[in-house]
Amino acid sequence: MTNFKAVVVEDIHANRLVVLAVKEKENEINIRLAQEGEVPDFLATRAIKEGEGVYVTIKNRETWQVEAGADIQAGVSVGTGEDGKIVEALGEDAPPIIGYSINAANAGEVVSYVRNVKGGGEGVPGPQGLKGDKGDKGADGFPTEEQWNELVARVETLEG
Repeated sequence: MTNFKAVVVEDIHANRLVVLAVKEKENEINIRLAQEGEVPDFLATRAIKEGEGVYVTIKNRETWQVEAGADIQAGVSVGTGEDGKIVEALGEDAPPIIGYSINAANAGEVVSYVRNVKGGGEGVPGPQGLKGDKGDKGADGFPTEEQWNELVARVETLEG
């Protein structure tokens, strides 16, 4: 578990999804409410006010409890909706999936969801066509007389 201090750039209700915010103030970390379709960085566990300095604690929890922005069924994919709430992520216009719901909830209720924590995708390919130095030239590939006789003995044993 680790923590750091951040400044809140807008009012955030409890049980809402939060992200790092880009601000022009040097040496200051800022957080804001997650917007529709964003992948959240944090979860607000209490209401916080604009301009408030808070300590963000990273606990690596697999499940978060977030306010539902619409009715949510149990066991469905969820994404970030408006105002840092979660919504079902089903269909063509669905937001990116950030996890799946554990329980059903009506809009305005708190729903638990299992977070999808994945890597950053395929990444950038490395340089092409680079070759290392040639290795030392190996032996001529022929076995010694002793190795040959051992091989012949094995074959005779196997074939009878």
